[in-house]
Formats: sequence, structure tokens, C-alpha cells
Amino acid sequence: MDNIIKLNLARNCLRYIIKAYHIRELFMPFYICPELIKAVRKEKCQIKFYHIDKNFYPLIEFPKNAFILYPNYFGICCGNITSLAAKYQNLIVDNAHNVYLKKCGLASFNSLRKFFNVKDGAYLYINKTLPSELFRDTYTYKEFTSPLDYEELSQNETRLNSKNIKLISAATERIVNNLDLEKLRKSRLEKFYSYHKQFKNTNELHIELTGNDVPFVYPYLIKDTTTGASLEKSGMLILRYWKPIPKSFPEYDFYKYLIPIPLN
Repeated sequence: MDNIIKLNLARNCLRYIIKAYHIRELFMPFYICPELIKAVRKEKCQIKFYHIDKNFYPLIEFPKNAFILYPNYFGICCGNITSLAAKYQNLIVDNAHNVYLKKCGLASFNSLRKFFNVKDGAYLYINKTLPSELFRDTYTYKEFTSPLDYEELSQNETRLNSKNIKLISAATERIVNNLDLEKLRKSRLEKFYSYHKQFKNTNELHIELTGNDVPFVYPYLIKDTTTGASLEKSGMLILRYWKPIPKSFPEYDFYKYLIPIPLN
């Protein structure tokens, strides 16, 4: 039976998985949040990197029993996850960009703070538990009074780098339990399709959502550096994903040109 373990951070969910399954080698994409790479290395786990194509699908065939981390990029890759899970029994899914998706693969995890106005929280879906008892993270309601701006996001990320594996804070859990998640899901999808109607003819990504896709952002790929600047001038917060990538990599266009348009 799968357990749902409520931890403080998505990166710590991955550390928990590595510990639970005694993973010594993990396949990870080059195009990924660098904090996850740091988390894996904290566990003394060897990383084997792989490339992805324009549809965010791995460009290699993995060994049958390999442990593979696959990110649900921007919350629009449920189709890829279904395909990979059918081929590889040790698929681990990073659902930080789809808080609504439940268990998939060997284990999966998401991130509450990516979707809601909270500073911690991640759900881990796994069928193994560690024997050691975890302590609960601590925050107060006072810290959640207003939406996070870019400076607060940066400060929060710096603070989180030192966080060990802990349970979700009681404050965050109460906040999330009082949210109308279905209303927020519908609102997010409405905004996504509104942007898709506006940009689909110029978007180089071919996007077709499945019934399980709930996007984190609208990923708009256009090889025009002025578009992102124009949207930012209009007051839109555009975050670049993730660290710089060599121009020779097939993922370079994602880093250089992809515009993640917020849906919240």
C-alpha cells in the first residue's frame, strides 16, 4: 500500500526516496532544478545525466532496472510519464509542477509552495518508509500574510538550502486544508487555455493536455528574445528555468527562449 508522507520540501522527498530504496545511481536530466542535483549528491548518490527532446521526452533508452528521475515539466507531461512508467519499473516522478497529480511510477512527489502561498510543503507518494522519526518543520501564520514577490522567493530559496528532511509545518498544512483546491485547479486551467488561445500559433511547443495535466505555468517557446522582455514590462513575473545550458545541448532553446507565463 502506498504511503503519503507530508514533508517540508520536494528536494527532501527525493532524498527520502534515495534513502528508502538505497539508490546508489540515479539517471537525471540535464534540464532540471539544480537544487535536486544538490539533494542527490547530499546522499552520495552517483548521477548519470540524460538529454530530452523538444517534447521533453528522454533521448536515451535506460537500462531495464535503472532508477530514473523524470520531471513533469511545467505540469504538461503526464503522457510522457505514462509511457515511461510502462517501460521502467523504477521511474521516480518529480511532480513539483503538478501538485494535483497523485502517485505515479515507483514513487513521486510534488511541491505545495510552487502552487500556493506557503513557504514549505511537499507530498511524497511511496510504498516504503524510513524507520527514523521525523520532526515537524515550524512556521507561524504571521509569515504567510501576503503573496511572495521575487525578492521573497529568492530569500526563501536561500533559507531552504539548509533545511533537513522534516515533516510539513502545521501552519502550511492548515492553510492548504482550507483551500478550495478544485476551484483553484479550474482557475489555473482557464488561464492556461486563455494563453494557449493567444499564443498557440506562435508557440514552438506542441501542447495537448491530458485529463491529469494541471499546468504550473504556460510554457511559451518562441525564438524571439524581445517577447519575454515585453511581457515583463507589462508587469508579468517571468522566471527563467533553470541554470545556463551549453549551446550544444538540445535543451538550450528551453533555457534561452522558453517563457514560463505564471497562471496564479
